[in-house]
Amino acid sequence: MDENNENSCETRLSADEKYDPIQPRRASGKAPVLVEIICERVHCVLYDFAINTVDMIAEKFEGLIDIRTVIRQGDEKDAKYFLTLCEKAGKMLTVPTILINGKVIFSTVPHPTELEKAIEDALAQKGFLRKQ
Repeated sequence: MDENNENSCETRLSADEKYDPIQPRRASGKAPVLVEIICERVHCVLYDFAINTVDMIAEKFEGLIDIRTVIRQGDEKDAKYFLTLCEKAGKMLTVPTILINGKVIFSTVPHPTELEKAIEDALAQKGFLRKQ
């Protein structure tokens, strides 16, 4: 299609206006708290919203939390891991679901302050923060 065609579905952003898509996360296994985000597929709206929310809060806990995405429609390893998490939870998990240290904490994208409190609680349970 012609770049000037008004019916084109192509974006008309310059190179410096385009954004980098949010990449899946793989936990290092070194942090005391693991935050897992279950998503349907990479780059769906809920995926981006959930990861952006977790990333925003993660900055406050640098080095104390690991983030891992579990993409239900991802590779075979993610699909099997998703089913393992469902089995542990005793139900099929919805998208998005956020788990902290293997426990389902949110079945929707939480408000950032709710997520921050849940991470603080997990860190306190592990002895990294004092409960206030």
